[in-house]
Amino acid sequence: MWTRPLNSAQVPKIEIVITLTMQYKMNVLLLLFVFFGVSLCEVGNISEDDDAALEKQVKMMNKPPVKTFVTAEGDAIDCIDIDKQPSLDHPLLKNHKVQKEPTFHVTGLGRNFSHMKSIQFRLREPCPVGTVPIPRVTKKDLIRTRAIARMPFLASSRLDAAQSSEHVICLGDSKTDDIKYGLYGRTSIYNITVAQDQFSSHNIWIQSGPPDHVSMIVAGWIGDGYRNGCYNLLCPGFVLVDSGALINTPLVGSTYGGDQRELAILVQQVNFTSNQDRTTGNWWLLIGFPPAKVGYWPKELFSNLQDGCEVTAWGGVGFAGSDGVCPPIGSGHKPDGDYRHATYFRILHRVEANGAYVLPSGDVVETLDQSNVYDLKNYRYDGSLGYWIGYGGPGGNCSG
Repeated sequence: MWTRPLNSAQVPKIEIVITLTMQYKMNVLLLLFVFFGVSLCEVGNISEDDDAALEKQVKMMNKPPVKTFVTAEGDAIDCIDIDKQPSLDHPLLKNHKVQKEPTFHVTGLGRNFSHMKSIQFRLREPCPVGTVPIPRVTKKDLIRTRAIARMPFLASSRLDAAQSSEHVICLGDSKTDDIKYGLYGRTSIYNITVAQDQFSSHNIWIQSGPPDHVSMIVAGWIGDGYRNGCYNLLCPGFVLVDSGALINTPLVGSTYGGDQRELAILVQQVNFTSNQDRTTGNWWLLIGFPPAKVGYWPKELFSNLQDGCEVTAWGGVGFAGSDGVCPPIGSGHKPDGDYRHATYFRILHRVEANGAYVLPSGDVVETLDQSNVYDLKNYRYDGSLGYWIGYGGPGGNCSG
């Protein structure tokens, strides 16, 4: 979710990318309309009719709060009745009943080390019981949604770059006869500097479906210039359940060669071994260690994620600016075997149908952009780091 950063272009933010609900068909034209349109540099040219439409949308999205407070960054947060949150206005969720808790339990996913600090994002005082913290929406927020770059999807064993400005590095498992029910990893975060029209994303992918009808979930952290709009709760669909989890917050980065700040991410479909969960099928997001049960994407949003997924991946994406220059990814350094240098994903696991957490299969594929400004190293299993990869690079001229 984007927020007013502490230091405009240098503060990474938690991202729950709502391209994750994209399905590239008629039922998501509204979302595609939100994603594409004018950029921030065109704000002054918004028509009177368009401005009125934005005002109407702002009023619809800002529900009557039970309580309101302002963060240290100056953002207004409304505590909204959990059953009246804006996400439930999604046309596919008219009869949706909020699931307050997942029915699976997270166990056996590694431990913390003194030199690895797990990111926790909690309100100093949570919202009242029965409510959830929703950032107040403004017209500026909605305008920013129109500048967002579409998160690329994974096709077969490679990333299908829909735009020439997309540069991707990832470790993926696209063996379609091996259905996955979730993905886990801990990634280090860094304060990186990117230009106004660049975008640097570090995330996990969960995806199923043919290229013309993809259902996709993406979660991670970003460093960006202006493309920080339609993420998280700005787009309808993601159901928030944690009254104290303020995802829309700046993060403190790691120190190169020193202590690492890491973000643990788990996206998991509820365990299909019980009769109750067979009728639920929601995809839950858990963040941090120990994990906070943030919320979920209802199964109604997806045509091709009803029963597990075909493709999973860990890695990053760099969107080049208009000058053909790519931003840094990760720490801005290529991997050299030292986890304190390049950004990593560690303790990699996928989730099986019975809810068991297992290591990546032997059929993983390394996708590496050909611009030579980034790199990826698969170190596989290590006793202390678990199964891990190092990735990223300084960016630079990547137009050729």
